[in-house]
Amino acid sequence: MDGVGRFREVLPMLMDPVAFAEAFVSGDAAGGCRVPSRGMERHRATLRSCGVASDARSRPAFAMKAFTTPKKDGRTARLVLDARPLNDAMRRPPSMDLPRLRDFIAEVERHRFAMQCDGVSYFYQFPVDASISRYFGIGMKGCDMLLNVLCMGWSWAPCIAQRASNVLVRDLGLAWVDNFLVLGGTLDEAERNVAVFRKRAQAARVEVRAEGDDALWQVRSRFVCVGVEFDLAAETQRHRLDPAWAERWVDGSGMTAVLSGRATARQFAEVFGGAVWATDILAVPRCHFAALLSFAGRLGGRMVGAAAPVWDEVVDVPPSARRELGALRKIVRENPWVVGGVPEDTGSVLWTDASSRAWAALLEAEGRFVDGRQGVFAGPDADAHINLKEMLAFAEGVVRLCWAPGAQRCRIDNAAVVGAVAKGSSSSYAANRVLSRSLRVAGRRGIVLRPDWVPSGGQLADPYTRGTSLPRFPAQLPLPRSRATPFDLF
Repeated sequence: MDGVGRFREVLPMLMDPVAFAEAFVSGDAAGGCRVPSRGMERHRATLRSCGVASDARSRPAFAMKAFTTPKKDGRTARLVLDARPLNDAMRRPPSMDLPRLRDFIAEVERHRFAMQCDGVSYFYQFPVDASISRYFGIGMKGCDMLLNVLCMGWSWAPCIAQRASNVLVRDLGLAWVDNFLVLGGTLDEAERNVAVFRKRAQAARVEVRAEGDDALWQVRSRFVCVGVEFDLAAETQRHRLDPAWAERWVDGSGMTAVLSGRATARQFAEVFGGAVWATDILAVPRCHFAALLSFAGRLGGRMVGAAAPVWDEVVDVPPSARRELGALRKIVRENPWVVGGVPEDTGSVLWTDASSRAWAALLEAEGRFVDGRQGVFAGPDADAHINLKEMLAFAEGVVRLCWAPGAQRCRIDNAAVVGAVAKGSSSSYAANRVLSRSLRVAGRRGIVLRPDWVPSGGQLADPYTRGTSLPRFPAQLPLPRSRATPFDLF
């Protein structure tokens, strides 16, 4: 990628020694780490001839262990640097700007045509300045080597690659690290966008390829991208899991072991990761898998920082978690199409808040108060954790105030509740129980919840949770609605 000028905004970490040094935690830029690699000497000539690495003329600041992992084609390998010493010495990288999977799917389904391609050995297309490469050393017998390109294993690498990809597809489509998707509402628009993308890639000297030589630059309406099969030619755009991936996950040896009740921690982690992926794509609420999530959370706590042998220990999977996994397995085996389309906004905003004593929820539309509810916590709820009280306030708001179908914007000043609503589940059993009920109510009413965090100072519902006698809402202007059922009001 010689045309780095077009990516100057996202590549200072690779080209500017001053910017690179500023990312270090104070005093750690000197390095001094050396961890030898095993068996990497046999790759020395290949790394040198490909321009990926060169022999170090002096001792690198960080000489770390490297290894290779096979790619899915079964013929080539991927070089990975165990860059934990370097990562520990540097600040955490900024956000990748990777789109959330649900947002990615929703954006694709706004269009009718797409062209898909990937970057060829994408990380290797990002050169590292010679003054910076000394921080990316590979410890080897005889003579260490220095990486001349962006390396997998460095915590900043995915962020740099994704942000460069976003520049390439800006206003044309989407990028998922090295996967590019150029979109268009019509065939003509898609082909115009593909032409612009090709010019950008050529100007930046980014090499890209499609699946098969004959498919290069081909615009399609049905395709598989990032593990999702899209059908944009249908009357209503739709998507589902990649059928090949679904078959492997359902019938894999890891799934068989987990459902038998005894599996290694590694097998369970792989199966659980697939379960999370599947629920996202098939829009299955995770609140239905409380036991599976709970067991995964407990096991994950034990595995943090664990050595490789611990991951190979056999664990007992509880029957309740196996039942929930079995139910999800049936859904994935069927792999139903999920009808796409972005729901229209309801035009209102739900604000919910809780104090130690009371809760309040109000509905606002364009700065105008529409409806509101408030109450004092009683019984066991009075002594609950504040996160649970915030979840109770949110649930009351959804059940009592939200009736119009569509995308309902929600403003909450509790990050735990925002995250739980966005994921569809909570690590807390009590909060998960409350959330699952509100999600069922929203689903029956055709409501898609869109939670956002707001600072406490900007929470409109906050004043109505304070004081010994709760302040009254302004004159109510209730939305037209049908009568609530006893099941709704929990």
